[in-house]
Amino acid sequence: MPPQRIMALPLKQLTTSAFLLLLPLLTNAHGYWMELSGSGKPSSEVIVKIYFGEYENNLREKGDRLNGMKDFRAYYLDSSGQQQPLTLTQTETCWEARFTPAKAGRYQVVGINDTREVQDWIKYGMGVVRPMEYLRADYLAGNALDAIAPLTDIDVVARPLNGQMVLTAYAKKTPTAKTKLTVLNSQGWEKTLTTGADGTTRFTPSGPGIYIVEAEQMDKTPGQYKDKDYAAVRSKYAMTLRVE
Repeated sequence: MPPQRIMALPLKQLTTSAFLLLLPLLTNAHGYWMELSGSGKPSSEVIVKIYFGEYENNLREKGDRLNGMKDFRAYYLDSSGQQQPLTLTQTETCWEARFTPAKAGRYQVVGINDTREVQDWIKYGMGVVRPMEYLRADYLAGNALDAIAPLTDIDVVARPLNGQMVLTAYAKKTPTAKTKLTVLNSQGWEKTLTTGADGTTRFTPSGPGIYIVEAEQMDKTPGQYKDKDYAAVRSKYAMTLRVE
């Protein structure tokens, strides 16, 4: 079955008609997300955990239910913007990695699974697709004011503004209009948003804590992967957002 369940910059609307079709999200369903923990100080270890379950329902799968995550790879961008690989290890409750920030700054952590076999999901209304998964979370070591930029093919950048969080959705690092985003927290709070012409939308958090921002994208450009033809690439995305 398919897996269930992302600065002011010049913005322009994506207009290439055959390029991307953004899909509605599947809510209240299983998905992947990332959580980071640490002291927030330079030279102090950060623990990266990737979970599978239902974040909004506090459901985290365990044991063999995590075996399908073995193809995830992860890395972080250090304070100088250099990509550093992370080694993921399976535990009873998640896949885990660790790193230590060398100095103060913003550290962006990314998880990707782009090696899954082509899937026949005709019965789910998606056709024959190549599935992709993208996860992202940012970690601040010390007082960091570094700007955030999109990193992956599908991404969302967040910034606070007057008590709200402004979200900008990107495809191929280009802001995208009419993109559906779902925002969740662990208390069952959920909100579905749609980006405007400049690729942005905003929400008012229900309170401090961790929120997951989900996006889904279908690129209907056909291709071939591992000797199998596909009609589209289906990308799922989950960004972990900490609200103070």
